[in-house]
Amino acid sequence: MSARFFLANAALVALAIAAQRAVATVIEVHLKEQRFEPNAVSAKSDDTIVFYNDDNELHSVFLPDNQTLLAEHFVNPHTRYEVKIPATVEPAIYNLVCTIHMNMQGTLQITAR
Repeated sequence: MSARFFLANAALVALAIAAQRAVATVIEVHLKEQRFEPNAVSAKSDDTIVFYNDDNELHSVFLPDNQTLLAEHFVNPHTRYEVKIPATVEPAIYNLVCTIHMNMQGTLQITAR
C-alpha cells in the first residue's frame, strides 16, 4: 500500500475523531435526597441537561446568576426536566440551586465548544 493511502486514511480518522468531540451530549443530573448528583456539572453549547427528580418530594432547578438560561422550574417527583444550552450562552460557572431546599446547591460550568 502506498504512503498516500495511509495519509488519506489517517486524515479520515482524525476528522472522525474531531467530529465525535463536536457532537452535543446529554448530561444527566439527579435530584436526590436534597442533593444534585453530580454536584458540579459541566456542559457546552448545544448540550442538553436532563434533571431527574428521583425523590418523592418536589424540587426546583434554578440559576440565579443566569435566569435567561435557567429560570426557576419545579420538577415533580419521579419526572424530568430538560434544558438545552444555547450557543449564545457565555462560558462561566453558575450557581445551581433548589429554591425549596436551600441547602441543595451545586454549580453548572459552561465551557466553550
